[in-house]
Amino acid sequence: MNHPSTATYPVEHEAPRQLSVERQILALLARQVTQVPWPVGAAALVVCIMGWQRAPHWALLSWLASIWLTQALRWQVLRGLPTSDRPLPQSMRTAIFLSGLNGLCHACSVGFFPYFTEGQRAVLTLVLAGITMGAVGTTSGHTRIFHAFALPTMLSVAAGWALTPLNEQSRWIGLSMAIFLLAYLGILTSLAKGTYRSLQRSIIMQIKQWRLNEELRQALAQAEDANAAKTRFLASASHDLRQPLHTLTLFCAALMTHRLEPATQGIVSHMDSALQVLRTQLTALLDISKLDAGIVTVHPKAIDIIGFVQRLHEEFTAEAGQKKLVLVLDTDHKQIGDLFVETDPLHLERIVRNLIDNAIKYCDAGTIWIRARATEGGVDLTVQDTGRGIATHEMDKIYEEFYQIDNPERDRSRGLGLGLAIVKRLTQLINTPMTLTSELGVGTTITLNLKRVQAPVEQPVLHDDSGFAMPVCHMLVLDDETAILEAMKTLLESQGCRVTLAHTTDEAAQKAAVDQPDVVLADFRLRGQESGIKAIRKLRQQYPDLPALLISGDTAEDRLKEAHDAGLRLLHKPVSVDVLLEAIAQSLDSEGHT
Repeated sequence: MNHPSTATYPVEHEAPRQLSVERQILALLARQVTQVPWPVGAAALVVCIMGWQRAPHWALLSWLASIWLTQALRWQVLRGLPTSDRPLPQSMRTAIFLSGLNGLCHACSVGFFPYFTEGQRAVLTLVLAGITMGAVGTTSGHTRIFHAFALPTMLSVAAGWALTPLNEQSRWIGLSMAIFLLAYLGILTSLAKGTYRSLQRSIIMQIKQWRLNEELRQALAQAEDANAAKTRFLASASHDLRQPLHTLTLFCAALMTHRLEPATQGIVSHMDSALQVLRTQLTALLDISKLDAGIVTVHPKAIDIIGFVQRLHEEFTAEAGQKKLVLVLDTDHKQIGDLFVETDPLHLERIVRNLIDNAIKYCDAGTIWIRARATEGGVDLTVQDTGRGIATHEMDKIYEEFYQIDNPERDRSRGLGLGLAIVKRLTQLINTPMTLTSELGVGTTITLNLKRVQAPVEQPVLHDDSGFAMPVCHMLVLDDETAILEAMKTLLESQGCRVTLAHTTDEAAQKAAVDQPDVVLADFRLRGQESGIKAIRKLRQQYPDLPALLISGDTAEDRLKEAHDAGLRLLHKPVSVDVLLEAIAQSLDSEGHT
């Protein structure tokens, strides 16, 4: 049976009440009591054998029996005290009583002094003095428990040496031994006090540590609750904002398919531009949620880095020129196909786009360089600017979500402050080291260390500019919001599709049974316990190969994982018209529809 001790108390999980000195001493006694009886009982047996020729046998055997019975009683009672339900003071009184009983039994051995020679008395004294010194450790110097044993034991031995008749020549030896034993008792008492003080300090430190750990656990729990609340708020706010924005996007797209007067066309174009800005900002929020949810996959391949940076340079040159900035492409390989790296091209493009976009935003005058330089076994891709730079104390903050330098008015043209937060997560995802150096008022340099590889036999196609043809089909649209259903119907019918609308899963199943759809577009989160995933599963019981798409304005991590695990393509509100129509065409094509 295992018993707790000072070393085995789980301090970080126990209440301070259980870290009291008394409880630690009880635990120590419980552990020691399983080890002490054997040497003590053996020592008592040696004393009996030593005095067998001189002392009365009945006295020796009675004393030996009292020692053994006391050790057995202490073993039975003390080991259960730490876990006992009895009050702590009562348990301490029990321990003190047993210690005193043990001391009295040992003190009775002094009754053999008249029968022992001086040598035998010296041996008995050494045995009792050794046991008393051991009691300092086994009781951790607790004053009452230690003295309950030590006082009767050592005082009786000292009295035995002082009072037992000796011859005149050796009488001084008895008195000297008595004085020595009293001094020895004083020394042991001092050692016991020091041991007890050390234990007290240890317990105080443990209690402080427990309280500190408790405060840290509470602070961590509060931080986790606050982070969960923030995540729920962002997910809820994102979903609630995406719904009307998605509706506006669909109606705006449907409106642009009609012939409008020039003035009206201009208004619609401005409205579409504003919607595009909102879509971009909400997409950034979604990207953070995806990365945190761990559902973003990596597909590394060999890409031509020279062609990659040339294309981005051409794309951003006009934007830089609007701010009268010079965008310079600097590579040590001039020809496309000379330098290849292995990475995920889509994630790398997202990273570099964010870096160039940030450089343009925060550079008021001068030059921005895009560099690609071969190194030993790798390629350094660098974006450098002569912009405002970053102060040293803000270096660690720039990767935090929603943090922007020098934008207290929250100018929406400068985004939400998620660019570098996304960059940091993506570089970790594709295992690409990134270094940043900056000097306030001078500029910033960010370098990506890419892995260099040999040119592939067939150079990969990075972009597919081929268009798609929206097929004429029967669409079943499932959503619990009437405005979205009407907007979706208006848009899809303008593309020549036949559209059936449903608000609930049962309604969708009933209409599908009457008129089989070619593809289903279901909202992820419906009313009550319904969801788009469950609805698609139910519809596929009727039509196993039915193409289906999910559409959602929810960015919560568990929602994203659920859609990912279901193996369904998920479109996020507000989805652009081109993306929506292309996804419909691809889903039909993947199932062999025309």
